[in-house]
Amino acid sequence: GLYTSATSVMISGTGPLGILTLDAGGDPTAVWIFQIGSTLITDPATSIVLAGGALPDNIYWQVGTSATLGTTCIFKGNILAEASITLNTGATLDGRALTQSASVTMDAATITRP
Repeated sequence: GLYTSATSVMISGTGPLGILTLDAGGDPTAVWIFQIGSTLITDPATSIVLAGGALPDNIYWQVGTSATLGTTCIFKGNILAEASITLNTGATLDGRALTQSASVTMDAATITRP
């Protein structure tokens, strides 16, 4: 599916409240595209969980300016940002972090390629 926001998006909460589940319903070719007009920010300890055969390679986060993953956040997909991407301490990205005009900053964070 395609999901758009003209402004900023924040994924917030911890524990069960901080989980965004993307369920492919048994279709491993399911694709998610999130188009965010400004910034993407996650609270500390938020998680993206994949279900029903969903794959991190099929998730795209197109960000108009910058993305910041909170401390110990578990994030899935490919972040494509106009400006910067920051992964705070202990954040984990299962995917790619690509910027057009600035840097990717990692503070004791991990990026794994599915």
